[in-house]
Parts: sequence; C-alpha cells; structure tokens
Amino acid sequence: MSLISSNIGLKEWAVTSSALGRGEQIFLLRKGGIREDGRHFKIEHEQFLLYPGLFHEGQLLLKQENQHLLEETANADFSKEITFSVYCNLVETIDISEEHQVRTLDAFHIWSEDFAVKRFNWKPRHPLKLMIVRAYKLDTPTTVRVTDEYGGCKSWVDLDNEIDISASTPALTDAEFEKQISQIHIALTSETVTAH
Repeated sequence: MSLISSNIGLKEWAVTSSALGRGEQIFLLRKGGIREDGRHFKIEHEQFLLYPGLFHEGQLLLKQENQHLLEETANADFSKEITFSVYCNLVETIDISEEHQVRTLDAFHIWSEDFAVKRFNWKPRHPLKLMIVRAYKLDTPTTVRVTDEYGGCKSWVDLDNEIDISASTPALTDAEFEKQISQIHIALTSETVTAH
C-alpha cells in the first residue's frame, strides 16, 4: 500500500467487512444507494476503509453455515461510534450483466444465493459491479465518533479524521489472493460459455 492514512469510508455490511478482513471473500457487489446520484453506484475511490453497518434481515442474507457470523454484531450500535479495522485497495471491477454469472460466484462469498441475486435484480437494466479488493486488517483498529454527515443511504463517506493505515496485514498472501482471482475469472468465463 502506498498510502499511510485515509479519510474515505465505503459503507458495507459489518459481517461482510469482517469476512473481507479474514480473507473469506475478496469482493463486494454494488449497484447503488437510495441517496446516490441517479441511484447509481459510482466508484469514486480505489482505496478506502470499510465503514461497517447493519442489515436488519441479516440471517436470511447469509448461507446457513455463515449465520453464526451475525453473533459478532448482535449487540452492535453503529449510531454513535464506528470502528475501522479493514482497509481495501480496489484491484479490478467486473460488470455482471447475466444472472447466471451471479450464481456461479456462490462458492466465493458468505452471502446466501438469494442475497446476491436480489442485488443483481434491483434495477435490472444496470449491471452489477463486482469489485475485487485486496483487504488489509489494521493492526490497531481506530474508533471515531459518528457525525450527522455520515448518515443516510449513501455509499461513500468523507471522514473528519484521517485514519492511520500504515500498520496493517493483508487478509490473504499474494499467492492466495491471485489464486482466488483466477478461480473467479474461470468461474465467470466457464459459466458464460456453457450458458450459450
């Protein structure tokens, strides 16, 4: 990583943020937010902290074997303070325009198939953005106070504080990360070929 600090946060489900920090998956799926310009998600930054939040219907959005992950945030309150512990570099963006491509990614994430497909089907004329990220776990997580400006259904947050990211550990080794990218590319390509 070239940066030593960041004040850019990307809102993401806390469970997903933790999974990225542990190397359990290497991508985000994005389409848009209610308060975003035109409701389209725009990739405004290629380096960012993950700003954790909650989904109320959490259990239905995770595979059964991953539902225990909800215990991590069962009593969390993100309304007053946010702790930043994962930093990401965007490595690649792939536009997903076919539902079968979403389904072929099932082995590479913690979410239920329904969650991924529903995210794809929202505003179906627009492609789903598969954001492959290299995640780093901050050696010392940083907690900041939440301000009114951080609220709302928007993806990107400009933080009042610069967060030190100089001391961090990659979630996966270089070899593990490259292997996962390769497997994702193969899955997307092979499924596309057999679907025609």
